[in-house]
Amino acid sequence: METGGSIGVWHFFPSLDKYVEGLKEMVDVVGVDHVSIGTDQQVARGSLQDYAQWVQLVAAMLRGGFTPEEAGKIAGGNYMRVFHAAVG
Repeated sequence: METGGSIGVWHFFPSLDKYVEGLKEMVDVVGVDHVSIGTDQQVARGSLQDYAQWVQLVAAMLRGGFTPEEAGKIAGGNYMRVFHAAVG
């Protein structure tokens, strides 16, 4: 993505493992530097009901084949990069 942005993928998957598959598909399309977790999970049902499950999500990402660095980018690093660029 030429502008450096990041796409927040919502959690509308039946399980965390399926969510990880969806994240991997998005990474295949736009690259790991441009994928983030959709953070409005408490608005609707899905595989990530609240922030208390964040640890389980990261564990699922690691089980699903993401490296620790990639999981860190997707779980918050990419968002923080975009936020910092936007607000300084």
